[in-house]
Amino acid sequence: MPLYFFALSGLLNGITSAALGLYVYSRDPRSKLYQTYGIFCIACSFWSFPYFFWLIPGSKGWTLFFARLLMVGAIFIPPANLHYFLRLLDNYEQKKHLLFISYGVSIFFFLANLTPYFVRGVSPRSIFPYWPEPGFLFHFFLLFFIVSVIHLFFVLVSAYSQASGLRRNQLQYLIFALIFGYGGGATNFPLWYGLEFLPYGTAGGSIYIFLVTYAIVRYRLMDINVVIKKSLIYALLLLILMIPCYLLVIWTQLAFFGTISPAFSLITLLLLILVAFLFPKLRFRTEEAFERVLFKKRYDYRETLLRSSRDMVSMMDLETLSNNLVRTVSTALGIEKASLFLFEEIKELLSLKTSIGLRSDQLKKSVLLRDDPLVQRLTKKPETFVREELGMAHHGQEEKNLAEAMGQLEAEVTLPLMSKEKLIGILNLGHKEGREMYSHEDLEVLSALTNQAAIAIENARLYENLKQSQSIIRRADRLSSLGMLTAGLAHEIRNPLVAIRTFTQLLPERYQEAEFRNSFQAVALKEVDRICGLVNDLLNFARPSTPNVSAEGINEIVEGIVRILETEAKEKEVQIYRRLATGLPKIFIDKEQIKQVSMNLILNALQSIEGRGVVEVSTRLFTKNHSEQYIQIEIRDSGVGIPERDVENIFTPFFTTKKDGSGLGLSISHQMVQEHGGYIIVESQVGRGTTFFINLPIRPPSQQEAKDRPQVHEEDSGR
Repeated sequence: MPLYFFALSGLLNGITSAALGLYVYSRDPRSKLYQTYGIFCIACSFWSFPYFFWLIPGSKGWTLFFARLLMVGAIFIPPANLHYFLRLLDNYEQKKHLLFISYGVSIFFFLANLTPYFVRGVSPRSIFPYWPEPGFLFHFFLLFFIVSVIHLFFVLVSAYSQASGLRRNQLQYLIFALIFGYGGGATNFPLWYGLEFLPYGTAGGSIYIFLVTYAIVRYRLMDINVVIKKSLIYALLLLILMIPCYLLVIWTQLAFFGTISPAFSLITLLLLILVAFLFPKLRFRTEEAFERVLFKKRYDYRETLLRSSRDMVSMMDLETLSNNLVRTVSTALGIEKASLFLFEEIKELLSLKTSIGLRSDQLKKSVLLRDDPLVQRLTKKPETFVREELGMAHHGQEEKNLAEAMGQLEAEVTLPLMSKEKLIGILNLGHKEGREMYSHEDLEVLSALTNQAAIAIENARLYENLKQSQSIIRRADRLSSLGMLTAGLAHEIRNPLVAIRTFTQLLPERYQEAEFRNSFQAVALKEVDRICGLVNDLLNFARPSTPNVSAEGINEIVEGIVRILETEAKEKEVQIYRRLATGLPKIFIDKEQIKQVSMNLILNALQSIEGRGVVEVSTRLFTKNHSEQYIQIEIRDSGVGIPERDVENIFTPFFTTKKDGSGLGLSISHQMVQEHGGYIIVESQVGRGTTFFINLPIRPPSQQEAKDRPQVHEEDSGR
């Protein structure tokens, strides 16, 4: 058994040297450093492989042949190592004379190795059937070998003492590798002189080669202690895998043939090693080649989906992201119908975000409430559902309900979109082209895609929230600045306007032409009244006051405003629908201010509708960030909508798209809601209508918040 261990250590050294040498050389074949390292690895392999054959039981003649062959590698290891070190340390030109001397001495010993003066013969040693006997020139070679190793050690130590940073770290590895590798290899020499010391250190050659390779390629990434540990684990793993295989080959020969063939054993072991190294690489390349040729469509769709999953992360627009997800999946898999539902935190439900192949009259559900069977099941246990499998299951009523819910959504496969263990969306896919079934591979790829999509959707929402927050801050800043600037201006022009109005009323007494007088008076009074109204609005806007709050019910306020405006709505052939939630708690608000806000927004909704239309007024309880509770008033119209470029400016004072508008209504409404600690959000699509969300906190604003708000008093306005 020990004999085979030593033989296998030689084989391991040879394979490691050849493999790592080729790996380093392949990284940059034109590099002088990598070329010299390749030469060093060849010398190590030339020593290691004959070492393996030498220790395989055989005839005396073959043992002598392999013993002399392995010495060729041993002879050229010191100069090849020196050659590599000089290239590594960039002092090849300064010390190449030493290299020439080393190569010259090695050539002399190489020639001597062809004679009995170097290796006299072989004889039994300890557990080994044959071990080389030294000729008188071998003693000089051993001295040369020792001097060369000591010289290599001092070359590295000298360079290490002068180096810094990454180079110092690299040399640290090389010094350790030198001690470990040559120290292990030196355990072979005692048996040459009859000393019973087994060469257990031979396996250190593999670790030496590995550490040197690591120092070249990745030395800057790991601490030396980690490298030592990983090197030992790597070498041990190789030994654990190879030794049982080799012993099995030996036992099989003895069991079936009664004898052991070294050549057969070697070839079998080499084949096993070759298959172990090549199988993983060939497997994936073969699978890829077969998929490209025989299953090109399947390969292409998988590549498309994987590429799409990488691209989604960079999309910050939620609308674009949603459309891209549904469109890409549908195109890649040839799906006829698909839909994406996303959770809306404001409404606490999942609403249809985008779809393909489904008309609004075909889809039975455009929103999914929390009590929907599909939503409840995916919330408790997020997994991919296949409608056909649910229909075939016999587990009970729950599976039937799920299948029915999927049927209402025209879905054959439903995939959850999860973020932080929370359901944020549902992707529904209909039949594939040709009504093919969804394979296990399809579902795996789709599951990976939806995981990536969930992250991208959360990123897009965070980006939108950030934009919203920045927008609110910018609006507040503009309103605060404008309030201080316009207060004085409005007060200064008010008194002259009153005088002008009085003067205009006296004008009929000064003119004889009745037609001129009547026309001038009507126009002047109309314009002056308009200016006075504008000034009053401006003063109200510029002089915010602390709201006179009391506990009020939102539904009563909204109901009262709707009743007032119903007459005007009927004249415009517009219907107002109420969707008022029951059981809403009372909140602390200024009743008159919230009435004004509600009236402004409902009037805007009525005025935005050209011809017949609908205005929906809803109230609900809204929880933000799982902690902050708000009462929400939603005012949705079917009007002309607001262009995207104007949405950002609608709360800016004096900005208006109406011919006779002052541009202050929304600004004042926004400020009133802010004074209550709330905020307004607007959503609009041109041609489809606009929705305003008024969010008022349930908790009363604290006194500190009231103190922190800017107050403008009469004396501050320049009066």
